[in-house]
Amino acid sequence: MVAIQKILNFLYENWLTILACVGLIIGIVKKTVAYFSKSDAERIEIAKKQISESMLKMISDAELNWNDWVKAGSIKRSEVIKRIFDEYPILSKVVEQEQLVVWIDEKINESLKTLRDVVSEQSTEQVGG
Repeated sequence: MVAIQKILNFLYENWLTILACVGLIIGIVKKTVAYFSKSDAERIEIAKKQISESMLKMISDAELNWNDWVKAGSIKRSEVIKRIFDEYPILSKVVEQEQLVVWIDEKINESLKTLRDVVSEQSTEQVGG
């Protein structure tokens, strides 16, 4: 009888935390089931969207890693592409790999332009400020 009383007391004192944990678990399970029920094409589109959103970070990381190397553009590009395929293994299922790499190159070029604009803007502010 004491054990039941302790359990009920524990539930009474922590009901909000327990409820939050149950809700979090349900939400994670729903998202996981929804993701794994998608087709490969839908997963690839999700990966492409995420790549587009994080490309600038990948480019700037590669630039920092190879900062001392003057003509390391192809190495930086390879590093970014390797990182993309490591982080998004679903991309290995793309039938048209050449088109995917062309798409990645376009995203790299867009991000490089953005990065150059940001660096130029910052250097202009430092000189003028």
